[in-house]
Amino acid sequence: MTPADRPRAPGLSPRRKTRLRHLTNGLSFAILIGIVALVLLWDLMVHTTPVGHTSVVWHRVSWSDRISEGPLEEGVHVILPWDKFYTYDVRLQTFDQVYEVVSSDGLHMEITLTFRWRAVKNNIVELNTNVGLNYLQTLLVPVVGSVAREVISRHEAEKLYSVLRDEVQTEIYERVVTHDYPNGIGRHETQNDTADLVVLEDTLIKSVRLPRALQEAIELKLEQAQRVEEYKFRVQTERLESDRKEIEGHGIRRFQEIVSPAISESYLRWRGIEATLRLAESNNAKVVVIGNSETGLPLILDTSTQGMDLTPQKPSTNTGPLLPPLKMDITETGDGQIVTQRPNPDGASGHLENGEVSGESVFAPVEQLRGPSAATEPQPDPQPDSP
Repeated sequence: MTPADRPRAPGLSPRRKTRLRHLTNGLSFAILIGIVALVLLWDLMVHTTPVGHTSVVWHRVSWSDRISEGPLEEGVHVILPWDKFYTYDVRLQTFDQVYEVVSSDGLHMEITLTFRWRAVKNNIVELNTNVGLNYLQTLLVPVVGSVAREVISRHEAEKLYSVLRDEVQTEIYERVVTHDYPNGIGRHETQNDTADLVVLEDTLIKSVRLPRALQEAIELKLEQAQRVEEYKFRVQTERLESDRKEIEGHGIRRFQEIVSPAISESYLRWRGIEATLRLAESNNAKVVVIGNSETGLPLILDTSTQGMDLTPQKPSTNTGPLLPPLKMDITETGDGQIVTQRPNPDGASGHLENGEVSGESVFAPVEQLRGPSAATEPQPDPQPDSP
């Protein structure tokens, strides 16, 4: 048997092998193209809805009447690359906006309003279809601004600058969410069952910018009002103080009426002796003169050197007669005389600090004063007869 006559082993013919090889190469190329397309179109096809958000998918090609699909829950979503994916924040949001308003008295000013809101999750498709992602500037800011201008135009500027501000901002909120003014904005109480697109939590007046002159005038007015209240309080305090002094005076008079009959001359004298003893026991220098006065109380003289000029005196250049270093002071009392010797500031010699001259006091009773006065008074020298 020749080799050509032998039976062939089962397998692929060369032609089939060629087709299989071409098919494998085409499939590998298609997979490679798919991987490249997936990498390039990943951001267009794979989307993530973060926490506190919801999403809407808009189909460019749809086989049904519903073009938009939503709201989608949180997580990863895969869409066709030619579709659109919109994400909305359904948490509580806040925004500040400055508005130029005019008050009822024709005053132009600027107010800053802070309003807080939430997007209604169940109506997110309608919000995406009718308003869009920029619904804050498209819906909320114009509506709140229009209502704020309308409300403030009925009030004076002072209300926005005082405690009446709460009334104004409450009126703005009520006017925005009222059903008489349909705008797609509702109250926060009807969040779960409402046809509104957005629910407004509140509107707050953050600041009011008035003209400088008016602001100073209002501040001065408020200051004067507080000063009036202060004066009223002072008047009330003085009135109460007057009543207190009147009651105190009645009490003192009543006390004197009760105590005065019990105070005798001997009691007052005893109190005077006690005071004299306390003074005599003190460390201050003094002279105690004991006599027989009408009250029977001793006479106390302070002889301390406090207040005296004890600085050394310069030698006198006066060529006249020298003055005595001592000077005598005579004090008359009911029981006699007190003769006190002290340094003479005009004397030529003697000083209290170095011990050359020291002051002393001498008491002369009444009996000695009744004698001849020649014992205490110096007699003048007789004058010689003139030739």
